[in-house]
Amino acid sequence: MMSVQKAKHVSRQKATGAHFTPDKLAEVIAKRILDYFKGEKNRVIRVLDPACGDGELLLAINKVAQSMNIQLELIGVDFDIDAINIANERLSRSGHKNFRLINKDFLEMVSEGDNYDLFNIEELEPVDIIIANPPYVRTQILGAEKAQKLREKFNLKGRVDLYQAFLVAMTQQLKSNGIIGVITSNRYLTTKGGESTRKFLVSNFNILEIMDLGDTKFFEAAVLPAIFFGEKKNKEYQKENSNVPKFFKIYEQSDIEASSSVNSEFNSLIELLEVNKSGLYSVGDKTYSISLGKLISPENYKEPWILATEDEYEWFTKVNQNAYGFIEDFAHVKVGIKTTADSVFIRSDWGELPEEQIPEDKLLRPIISADQANKWSVSLVGNNKKVLYTHEIRDGQIKAINLEEFPRAKNYLESHKERLASRKYVLKANRNWYEIWVPHDPSLWDKPKIIFPDISPEPKFFYEDKGSVVDGNCYWIIPKKENSNDILFLIVGICNSKFMSKYHDIAFQNKLYAGRRRYLTQYVNKYPIPDPESIYSKEIISLVRELVNNKKETQDINEIENRIEKLILRAFDIESLKY
Repeated sequence: MMSVQKAKHVSRQKATGAHFTPDKLAEVIAKRILDYFKGEKNRVIRVLDPACGDGELLLAINKVAQSMNIQLELIGVDFDIDAINIANERLSRSGHKNFRLINKDFLEMVSEGDNYDLFNIEELEPVDIIIANPPYVRTQILGAEKAQKLREKFNLKGRVDLYQAFLVAMTQQLKSNGIIGVITSNRYLTTKGGESTRKFLVSNFNILEIMDLGDTKFFEAAVLPAIFFGEKKNKEYQKENSNVPKFFKIYEQSDIEASSSVNSEFNSLIELLEVNKSGLYSVGDKTYSISLGKLISPENYKEPWILATEDEYEWFTKVNQNAYGFIEDFAHVKVGIKTTADSVFIRSDWGELPEEQIPEDKLLRPIISADQANKWSVSLVGNNKKVLYTHEIRDGQIKAINLEEFPRAKNYLESHKERLASRKYVLKANRNWYEIWVPHDPSLWDKPKIIFPDISPEPKFFYEDKGSVVDGNCYWIIPKKENSNDILFLIVGICNSKFMSKYHDIAFQNKLYAGRRRYLTQYVNKYPIPDPESIYSKEIISLVRELVNNKKETQDINEIENRIEKLILRAFDIESLKY
């Protein structure tokens, strides 16, 4: 029998976004599915894997079913004939007789009819259970034409990932009250782009459980996986669902404090998936944080799902109740500039160019990128990077500069015209070939602002008032009211706190590998803010101003930061950071 490791080398399957499921993980998924299945178990239960690959999931659910004395009819579909041949050999050697493997594209099969049956077209009989790890392929890899076809076939909206089409197609093929266990990216749980997926799942399923596998690296794919377990709703008989969806979340903890608070040790990562208590656990030299609790699905699908324990949810709710407002009430959060040709527009060696190509000083602005980000303030000493900024305010509007007024910049840009003019989307938008794609309002750069990196393992929000431009790997915050620096200092203090990191992790669930977080507009906008006029807020503002404007020893900085943490708790009337 070919091993899973060898099967992973089926080239066409991998090239299209498929990553085969490890055998032990497959058994964990299979066990949960069969435990959730409430249909009659004294008959043959029909199971489908619509992207079966080497057959690992089918083998796993058959193995678990045998231990539970349950009979299965297995159906596997895959367009890759090499994978089908491997699956056929493995299932045959397992001794299971009641299976059929189909070498076709499942999405094409289902789109031929609302309930295309995989055994007998005349029967149109859906399946009892679906277990799946569909390929994950994003829009830019799929190509615009295929993405559009998938949108039309499966009524998808926005940016399309292939697994979204599979979710719709699988739901069509599943019986009412049937059970699905499917591995996907975890992005739909919390991102703005996941709105349509969240809406689809809530509309079609009684959600049973979500397992967020975080940065455990069960798969070779760069995406972080999650497993969705759901019972398909019976549209004809809608009984009140009393089920509270469960969640299981696991992420690696790299800080020293975590490793000294381990609950117990395990021999393998897969064993942690059976843990039934939140806490810190170790496997070898790594420590993992496991959270179990309930899934909160806001009525507004634009809002991310919240995976919180009872204590976390109580803490989170109290913070929101005691908040005076949110950052979006006081300030604008924007992403940095997007040149779409950074090596042309951003350089540190402008002075080394031929004199006739050194852009005029008026057009060269200092630019701050993620690699310079730091808490509280940032030094521009040693940062020679400048951006050739191609926009200005003219007649009250953002306009591209007139190259004829800047002959040296014109010479430089024309030396790169072939590359810049190849940006078809710029020309299609009736823009000049030499423009920065997303420039923002030039009049705002000289105003005080907060800058922070898009991705970071810890918050790095800092105050800047030297007129720097913000690079596209960072975001920036400006107050809605003129001359309101105090609100900026309060926001910096709140954003850099351990308090807000706790809030962020509960509310947005968006940790990446190695504990890094995404700091996106949609998240930071929703950070709660205490009353800016309270005595606690005023002291926070004073302390942050001190951190921003003064050079202090590390010990002094730590003392001030600890003081700010205590003031934040008082400002929100929260007893501690613990739940």
